[in-house]
Parts: sequence; structure tokens; C-alpha cells
Amino acid sequence: MAKRYITSLSVVLALSLFTVYAGSDKSGEKKPVDIDFFTKVNRISNLQEKNGEIFFTISRPDKESDRNSVSDLYQLINEEPVRLAKNVSDYFFRDDGILFRDIREEKDREKIRNGEELTVFQKLGKGYQEAEEWLHLPFRTGQIEWIDNDRFFYTSPYDRHFELLLKESNGNRQEALKKQRKAKEAYRIFDELPFWADGRGDVSGLRTHLYYYDKGEVTLLTDTLASASSPVLSPDKKTLVYASRAAYYGKAPQGNSLVTLDVNTLEKKEWALFDKATYGGYKFVNNDEIILTINRGLERDRIENAGIYRLNLRTEELTEIYDGAGYDLGNSVNTDIGGAGRPEITFDEEGIRFITTDVDYAPLIHLAYKDAAVRFLTPENITVQEYLPYKDGFLIVGLLEQYGSEIYFVDKKGNVTPLTSINKSLFDEYTIVKPVGITFTNEEGRQLNGYVLPPANYEKGKKYPAIFTIHGGPRGAYGTVFFHEMQYWANQGYAVFYTNPRGSSGRGSEFSDIRGKIGIADYNDLIAFTDAVLEQVDYINAARLGVTGGSYGGLLTNWIIGQTDRFKAAASLRGISSWLTHSNTSDIGHTYLYNYWGTDIWKNGQLLWDRSPLKYADRVKTPTLFLHSDEDYRCWLIEAVQLYYALQYFEVPTRLVIFKGESHGLSRSGKPSNRIKRLEEITGWFDRYLKQ
Repeated sequence: MAKRYITSLSVVLALSLFTVYAGSDKSGEKKPVDIDFFTKVNRISNLQEKNGEIFFTISRPDKESDRNSVSDLYQLINEEPVRLAKNVSDYFFRDDGILFRDIREEKDREKIRNGEELTVFQKLGKGYQEAEEWLHLPFRTGQIEWIDNDRFFYTSPYDRHFELLLKESNGNRQEALKKQRKAKEAYRIFDELPFWADGRGDVSGLRTHLYYYDKGEVTLLTDTLASASSPVLSPDKKTLVYASRAAYYGKAPQGNSLVTLDVNTLEKKEWALFDKATYGGYKFVNNDEIILTINRGLERDRIENAGIYRLNLRTEELTEIYDGAGYDLGNSVNTDIGGAGRPEITFDEEGIRFITTDVDYAPLIHLAYKDAAVRFLTPENITVQEYLPYKDGFLIVGLLEQYGSEIYFVDKKGNVTPLTSINKSLFDEYTIVKPVGITFTNEEGRQLNGYVLPPANYEKGKKYPAIFTIHGGPRGAYGTVFFHEMQYWANQGYAVFYTNPRGSSGRGSEFSDIRGKIGIADYNDLIAFTDAVLEQVDYINAARLGVTGGSYGGLLTNWIIGQTDRFKAAASLRGISSWLTHSNTSDIGHTYLYNYWGTDIWKNGQLLWDRSPLKYADRVKTPTLFLHSDEDYRCWLIEAVQLYYALQYFEVPTRLVIFKGESHGLSRSGKPSNRIKRLEEITGWFDRYLKQ
């Protein structure tokens, strides 16, 4: 790890800046963080700059409509965010204006309801006043790369099953749609692997195609059974780069390939750079060269960060800039008030810049071409979600300490200036607890760290119950940023403690590679951290500890209750109870299993059963709550049901709550009403067993 050159920077928030939050409490008393606090927090994303002007979207959950996200387009004018248009999630600068997709005409909405495919681009012209329809297309567009106003490349979904119905209906689309709707009401057909995907539903037969649009004429550029993604045009608009998954029927291949396309001739070239690899994160340095990430974990048969490379498309020279061993591309720090943003790569003459995860926060770093030397460009108290070069520095969307996201300017010396105060006044009204650092040494002799949130307004000498929360992944990380559910528990009289055990992001590839060690390396770190917390903190009642976690954290929660009874209550959220069932039901089942175990259930089923929490259900004494979603295809519902069944069988206090119509991402992207119900259930369970 490189030594940071920024050790302490004072970030002073400008109180005079405009705030989108309209509430105000002038009593001077702080309010407790309430259960629906997350619905009041604004998420800033899609940061862009044009001729020095700053644009972005603001979204937040809407309780009234029970929608997870309502997003609008804003511009920063005279240090105030001014809304330009409603219902904007992505936008482009084109034709002296701003383009965005939105269906505004009722006749078009009716077409959508009837199953027709179309895309309508609205345009905000000069002055960004009222938007007008700019382009109406009779097909769906996903990612899009513009050559000019009449020509562009775009991706669009393809459904093989629907195409068969269309052929059966002699090309009558309405008849085919009617048959499809009737079929979906009666049955589901799977004939591929994966057959479903979390957050998407059934995906058997689905692909993403790449097309070329030229003045109304559309050309398909991919094989019918292949998929394409992430098209990017060169600055001179002569070369297109995209990632392609090979055509298949049945079991999907792992990895992808890199493809370049000549815009004038539409001739393609597939690059055979390595035997097995996953390509992504590419960006043109100039018309002939791209920077890209390549993960060679499949070839090397191990878990590793992607390396960063430079490829000359003319000479075919490939140069490794960085092997990825220490710093991975992207922000892996967990929060429940906004996403991590785009893992963008930018560059200067000396090297490249990207957001990474460093232990427990996400800085922007610079990595030199010459020797891969790393410089930190942002201070330690800001987790960067998005960034872009601006003037002599950068614009960033970031989480400062325990505040919601704001836009900041960071100059070349690392000085930080806030440009917005969109969330600050909201957060200033509430009792926000600051995390206290805890250090401990694990069994390998490695010093690790974690944090404790003390109970809000706790009294010295008094003992409080505590909740140990475990993150998912395992390649994720907890940090010092605001986390709503933790703050809610702290305001309900709990201490909350958390750490990043082996397997987590932020400490390099070797630390995150726990193949074959799940339930051992990570478990031992978690227990060692629990011991350290109880040794170093005097306000926690060791007899009233609860444990919870989601996804991989749910797996570890399930594992913990079968190994120890020191926790008096548990809440297992969308976790895994058996590697045998997860392997053959999850949308990433056999690939995830191989990544972390290096085998499958037929070659080494006994090992996988021995490391499955379900095997130890007869040992469990801990009252356990299970929360799961019926459309969770990452960790399917069976994972909760079978362990719940076992605990009922062994007469351990247990409860199972199933959320209808929700996915694996319930706690981040679920309906506000269900997110509130979820937190009510978890808190109520801990209240019952840790407070009474």
C-alpha cells in the first residue's frame, strides 16, 4: 500500500448554500434518527460538466408513491441546485442541448402498456427551459454512442422466446404479445443457465444485442445468441470498442471478449489477448489507444483484482500498467443512502486516476505509468462516489464523514471546497453518532480495525445491548460513512459494531482471496474483533449481544449461530444456509461456488456440506429471525426456508418474514414501505431478546 500524502484536510461546509431539503428545526434540539430517515436523504449522481457548467441528478425514495427512486435533473447555478427536468435518470449533451429519455405523451404510454417497444428522447435547448421531443424511435435503446444526430450505436434487449412466438404468429406482434402475457400467467420456461437473474427475473433466452442506426436504417451487429455491452467510441468517431459474450444455447460461458469495430465498414475484430479473461473499464486515451481493465482470475484460477492495461489498437501492443494487487477499481464501501457511482478511469500525461477502496474508505488515486507509484488525491474523511476532471482539479460526489452526499471541488493540492449543501441541513437536525475506532490482531498476527457506534446520548457507567453487523460480499467493506440502519439502532439505545474480516475489499487481492477458508478465516476474525470490542469498550453488556448480516453477511450469521451461543439473538438477512442448494439455485451459483471453494458439489460435496450452516442446525440455541424476498435470485428463498424449518424442528425460537415482489437488494432498492417493515422486524426482534 502506498503512503498517503494527504493526512488531514479541513473541509468547511458552506452553510449559506442552497439545500434541497426543506425541513428545519429551530428548537436547537437534535432529533433521533427515525426509521424512515432514508426517505429524506437525496442521492447525487450522474455528475457531468459542459463548458464549465455543472449538471447532476438527484434522486430519493418516495414514500407517497412507494417508489424506491424518483430522479430529476439539476444544474448548479450561482451555488444553488436548480431543477431542469423531472424523471431524468441519464442524459447526454448533444445538438446544443441536453437529451434524456422520457415518455411524456399519453399515446406513447399506452403503446408501452400494450407491449410495444419505443424510445423517446426529449431535448432541453439553450437556456434549458421546457423540454421538447427530439427523436422518436420504434425500438428500445439501452447504452448509446452517438456518431452524429443521424447515426449512432445502441444496445437493445432481445428475447428468443418471444421471437419464437412472433414466428408462430406470422409476424403479428400484438398476437404474439397476447400469447406471451397468457403464458407468463400460467407457467415459466427455463432452457438455459442462468435461467433467472436477481433484479431482472427470468432471463432464459434473453440477450443484449448491438445495433447500428443510420438515418432510420438499423443493422444488427451481433450474433442472435450473443450479447454485447458497454460500447465506447473513439474521439474521432472511427472506432467502436465493446465487450461481447459469445453465442450460446444452454450454459452461458464465463468471461467475455474485447471487440473493436470499424465505424465506416462495420468490420469487427475480436482481440485474443488472454485465454480466459473478463474485460471492462475501457476508455480511449487517443484515437489509437485505450486504457482498460482485465481480470485474469479465470485463467489463473484464483480470486484477484483486475489489472489495468494500455492497448494500442494499431500496433496491437499490450502494456500492463498495474497488476491490481493492492488497489482495485471502484468504491466497495457499503452504505444504504446511495450507490457507489461509476468506476471511471481518467488520465493525464503521467498516469491514470480512479476511485479505489482503501481499507474503510474510497479515495481518488493517481497511478503513474512509469512505476505504478500511487498518490492519494482526496483526504481520508471523504468517500468518493463519482468524480470528473474540472479546471485544475476535480469535481467529486462524496460522503464526508457522517453526512449525505454532496458535490465538492478538489484542487491539485488536495484542498477541498464544498459546492453544494443538499443534505447538510437535514443531517444537522438529527443525532448522528460518530464511529469509534477499534484495533485488534488476528490469528495471523495482522493488525486489523473496526468500529463501534456508541448508543446515542449514552450514560457513562451504564451497560447497553449491542448489535454486531456483518457486511456482504465478501468483497465489500464497511467504513466510517453514514449507514442509516446502524444510526437508527444507535438512536434506539444499541451499540453497533462492525469490521472488515479477511475476504473483504480494501486490503489487496491476497487479503480478499479466502478460497476454501470461508467459515474459518473470516469467522476467526469476527470473533477476535468481538473479543476486542468487549475488552476496549466499557458500555456494552456482553450478555446482550445480537448478530446480523445480509447476503454473505447472512451466511456468516447462519454460520455463527451454529458455532457459538454467545450471541443472544440473530437476524439472518438474505443469506446462504447450504452450499449444496445455493450452487444449483442462485443466478451465480456454480461460478460463485467455484470462485470461493475451487470445486463443485459433485467433486467435493462432503466438504461443502461440512461448511454449510444447515449441517449445524441441531447445535443452534440462538433465537433467529430470517428475512428474505420471494424474488431474490442471488440467494434463493430456499436458503432461508430450510434453516428456518430446521430451527423450528429443533424448537429454537425463530421467525420467517418473506417480502413479496422484492429482490436481493431489498435493503437498498426495495419499496420504502418494505424497507421500513424490514427494519421494524429486525429491531423488534432484537428488542425482544436483548432488551427484555
